[in-house]
Amino acid sequence: MGYELFIAWRYLRARRRQTAVSVITGIAILGIGVGVAALIIAQAVVTGFRGEVQDRILQGTAHLNLLREDNGPIEDSAALARRLAKLPGVRAVAATSYVPVLLSLGDRQEQVILKGVDLTAPPEANELTTTMVEGDPSELGRQTDPPGLILGTELARLLGAARGDVVTALSVGTRLTPAGLQSRPRYTPLAVIGRFSSGLFEYDAKWGYVALGDALALTPTEGAGLGSASVIQMKVVDLNEVETVATRVREAAGSGYLTTSWQELNRPLFAALQLQHRLIVIFFSLLIAVAALNIITALTMMVIEKNRDIAILRAQGATPRSIGWIFLLQGGMIGLIGASLGLGLGVLLSWLANAFSLISLPAEIYSISSVTLQVRPLDCLWVALLAIVITLLATIFPARAASRLAPVEAMRYE
Repeated sequence: MGYELFIAWRYLRARRRQTAVSVITGIAILGIGVGVAALIIAQAVVTGFRGEVQDRILQGTAHLNLLREDNGPIEDSAALARRLAKLPGVRAVAATSYVPVLLSLGDRQEQVILKGVDLTAPPEANELTTTMVEGDPSELGRQTDPPGLILGTELARLLGAARGDVVTALSVGTRLTPAGLQSRPRYTPLAVIGRFSSGLFEYDAKWGYVALGDALALTPTEGAGLGSASVIQMKVVDLNEVETVATRVREAAGSGYLTTSWQELNRPLFAALQLQHRLIVIFFSLLIAVAALNIITALTMMVIEKNRDIAILRAQGATPRSIGWIFLLQGGMIGLIGASLGLGLGVLLSWLANAFSLISLPAEIYSISSVTLQVRPLDCLWVALLAIVITLLATIFPARAASRLAPVEAMRYE
């Protein structure tokens, strides 16, 4: 190794005449390590939370929706769905309808969105096939009286409903009269045949599923045929290409239609998570910077302590640049040691948090009840590099002070 690195490493390991220098150096290393570990854990929490929410959203909803611009019914939705299923990038297609109702059981009432399930569509087109925890989705297709209903687990708990119970759905239909369109209430009994759990509290507490025909019958609208639906939902092959697929879908459907993707529907949520991520990075970067300020104090005191050594090195031919490099490398080693300790501590604590499920969240607020920390190697790398860069910036002042030290002045009082 170059003599600058050799001397820097020796200075870092040597016993100090002034104990305060060793203490401050240790505090600097510890502070950088804690800052790096905290930033890694915070990154893992944000990444894990975003991943959990995205997975639950994609599990419980469609990737892409097609609907009319005027929010009217889509006539002959089955034929349109078959045509869209042939487009490149589309994996599965199903027609559906959303019906707002008031469900009541005994003295309990809840405002709910009932979603119609097209049982003739491929199973992967309907998210219900992957979220069921009790019952069988195919039971919705049986001609029973009353029709079948599948509730979210939280909604079933709020209503106190169990399999076999009959709930009443209050919906509002419209009919054309000489005075114009008029609304009329409609009371429909529905039999609970199962429960689903998407993992998102908002869905599990406010959604229910019925057969598509039963959903259309709940709110009979003037002019809407038996084969009509309000939305055609699609699963795509590549989530990152959803906007490209949306363009193809609009072209195939023709004028009067628009599309909404899972990204558009959840843009406010993911924008908030992105802002939170940036604030976390800024906050913990400042924490690392504050810890790095101790390096300035430690190296400045070391320069004063090593005045005689610096003078001898200069007298033997060392250049001011070499003297500056000695202390710059010493500060860099402090940052490297602190970053390494922080990496190990952050990864260890993240593993412990996952192993013992230490991070739980109130589902009513965050939609999910727990977070699995996701530690990504790239995140660890840039956090460590950030800590080392901040540390090197902190060493510039004492390194320059050492390089400007005149040998004669340093030896005058020796």
